[in-house]
Amino acid sequence: MRQGKTEIERLFKSYYEPMYRVARSLLYDADECRDVVSEVFAHVLDDGIVLLPESEEGYLVRAVRNRCLNIIAHKDIRERTAKLLLADAETILSDNDSDLLDRLMLLIEHLEPPIRRQILRLRHLQGIPLQRIAEETGVSRVTVCHHLSAAIDTIREQLKQARQ
Repeated sequence: MRQGKTEIERLFKSYYEPMYRVARSLLYDADECRDVVSEVFAHVLDDGIVLLPESEEGYLVRAVRNRCLNIIAHKDIRERTAKLLLADAETILSDNDSDLLDRLMLLIEHLEPPIRRQILRLRHLQGIPLQRIAEETGVSRVTVCHHLSAAIDTIREQLKQARQ
């Protein structure tokens, strides 16, 4: 049995504030916090999750907390990847940061095979989890990791060659 819209509205009115406070304590960005809370309600509605009255607040607050922690982890991954990709590049194009970014985007655009380019974009530009990338591309999670590693190695090698 799916949650009805009136039930979702009741949950929203009852628990939006505590859910938002949890998100705000972790993310510090009002827009992102509202998005997280909305995503949790959308998930409950779309997946037909039925909440028991005695556990609905706990479930909703935990769902927001977990979603926030995933966002934080993905941000950290994107920042580490950018540092990894830019570590060698800064010495090559240190005169202009926009040139550096353009160079990186060009290198990503020319990655082969195309699935490698797609996986790199999904993971590091959109922050999609590895398992979801595997499902979307129809390859195993190990293959996703292999393509990510190979893409980073290729970009680093091309940046190194450009320096020489």
